[in-house]
Amino acid sequence: MKTLSLLVAFLIGFSNLTVAQTKSVENEKFVFLNNGVTIGMIVKSVLKADKQRLKLTDQQLPKAKEIITNATVKYNEGVKKLKASGMNQKKLRVLAIAVETDKVHDYKAILTKEQYDILVANHKKMYPESKV
Repeated sequence: MKTLSLLVAFLIGFSNLTVAQTKSVENEKFVFLNNGVTIGMIVKSVLKADKQRLKLTDQQLPKAKEIITNATVKYNEGVKKLKASGMNQKKLRVLAIAVETDKVHDYKAILTKEQYDILVANHKKMYPESKV
C-alpha cells in the first residue's frame, strides 16, 4: 500500500505541464519501447485512436491531446521509477491503472455523456479492477 500511495503522489506531480514543457517532453524517448519511439509518437497514435473511437470534435482535440500527453508523461516517468526500484508485472499494472483512471477522470470534463460512457466501458473492459 505504501508503494501505491507513493506512486500516486509522484504521478500527481506531473499533472500540470506547460506548453513549452509539452513540446520538449514530446521529443523524449518512450522508455518502455527500445525502437526510438517518442512520447509525441505515442500521443499522436492515442489521439488518433481516441478521435475515431470517441468521435472527438475539433473543439475537443486540443484538450484531449493535453490529457493524453499528461497521461503518457506520467506513465513514462512511472516506468522510469519502477525500473530503478525493481519493476514487476503487478507494479506495472498498478501504474497503468492509476494513469488510465486519471485520464478517464480528466476526459470527463470535455466529453459528452455518450462519449464518456464509451470511454468508461472500454476502460472497465481493460481494467476491471479500477474504480471509475
